[in-house]
Amino acid sequence: MVDLGTDRLRAGIRREVRYIREQAAGLAERDSEQRFELRQIAKATLAAVLAWFLADRLLPRETVWIAPATAVIMVHATVYQTLTNGVRRVCAVAAGVILAGSVGYLIGLTALGLLLVVPPALVAARWHRMGRHGTDVATTAVLMLSFGAASQERYLLAYVVATGVGAVSGGLINAVVWPPLYYRRPHEAVRRLSGEAATLLENVAAGMREGCDLSGLPDWQRQATRLDKHLARAASAIADGAESRRYNLRGARIPEADDHQRLLSAMSEIGVHLHAVVRALAHTAQRGRPHEDGPSLIGEEFGRDYAELLDLLAGALRARMRMTDEPARLSAMISVALERADAIQEQMTEEVRTGSLDRPRGWAVTGSLLTDAERILTNLKALHADSPHDPAVLGDGDGVPEALV
Repeated sequence: MVDLGTDRLRAGIRREVRYIREQAAGLAERDSEQRFELRQIAKATLAAVLAWFLADRLLPRETVWIAPATAVIMVHATVYQTLTNGVRRVCAVAAGVILAGSVGYLIGLTALGLLLVVPPALVAARWHRMGRHGTDVATTAVLMLSFGAASQERYLLAYVVATGVGAVSGGLINAVVWPPLYYRRPHEAVRRLSGEAATLLENVAAGMREGCDLSGLPDWQRQATRLDKHLARAASAIADGAESRRYNLRGARIPEADDHQRLLSAMSEIGVHLHAVVRALAHTAQRGRPHEDGPSLIGEEFGRDYAELLDLLAGALRARMRMTDEPARLSAMISVALERADAIQEQMTEEVRTGSLDRPRGWAVTGSLLTDAERILTNLKALHADSPHDPAVLGDGDGVPEALV
C-alpha cells in the first residue's frame, strides 16, 4: 500500500515537472499561448498599478482597493470583451449600490433589509444584458448592507467611482498596450481540421487499395468523430478572431487575411460527406461475406480506382489549405481528380448498361461512395475558384508580422 502511494506521488511529480517544462518551452516560441498569457499578466499588473495610482489621488482611502481589483479582472482576451464587460460591471455595481443604499437608508441592517435586497438583486443578476457580471448586483448589495455601509452615501458613491476607475484603467491598458489580435489562429484551426480530413481520406484509401481491407474501420470511425471536435474548435477560433478585431487599434490597420467562415462552411460540408463514406464502409463490413474475396459489396477494381480518387482528394485538400504551391498545380490536381471520378462513373454506367456488374448487390454502396467523393471534390473546386491565391495571406506564417498572435 505504501509502495503504491509512493508510485502515485512520483507519477504526479513527474507530470507536474513535464507540465512546467512544456510551459517553459512554450515561452521560447514566437506567438505561443504561453507568451500571450505572459503579456496578459504583465498588462493586468500595469492596469492594477494605474488604477491604484488614480484612485489613491481621487477617492477615499477605504475604497482605493476596489479600483485595482476591478482593473485586474477587466484585462480580457479581447478588447471587445474588456470594454463590454467593463460597462456591465460598472452598471451591476451601481445597481447593487443603489438597491442597498435605498433599503439601508430606510430600515438599516436587519433581516428584513436582506429580505428586501436579495430577491430583486438576484432577479437583476439574471438579466441577460448583465452577462457574467450579473452576480455583482447581488454581491455588491449584500456587502454594502452587511458591512453597514448602505447608509453612508459618500462611501457608496466612492465605491461606484472606484469600480469605474478600475474598469477604465483595465480597458485602456488592454486596448492600447499590445491589444490581442488573433490573426493566425483561425487559419491554423481550419488547417488542422483540413489536415485531419486529409489524413482520414488517405487512411481509407490505403485500406481500399489493399483488397478493400476494412480492418481499419474502427480507427476511421474514431477519426471521423474527431473531425467534429476539430470543427467546433475551428468555429470557436474563427469567432474569437472576428471578435478580437472589434475596437482593436491593430485590427483597423491590418486587413482580414481570408474569409475563414467560408472555409469553415466548406470543411463542414466535407466532414458530412466523410462521415457518409465511413458509414457506407461500415455498412459494407456488416454485409460482407467472409468466404468471398474481399467484401461482398465492393469489387477490388472499384476499390483501387476509388483509393486513387481519395488520394487525389487528400492531396488537393492539403494543397488548398497550404497554398504554397502554384495555383496552376492545384488546378491540375483538381482536374485529375475530376477525370478520375468521371472515369469511375463511366465504368459503372457501362457495367450497368451491359449487365456485367461483378457484384450487383454492391451497386448502391459503390454509387453512394462515389457520390460523396464527388461532393467533396465539388467543395474543393469551389474553394479553389474563390481563392485569392496569395501565399502571404494563406501561408503558414510567411509574411505575417511578428506582432500578430
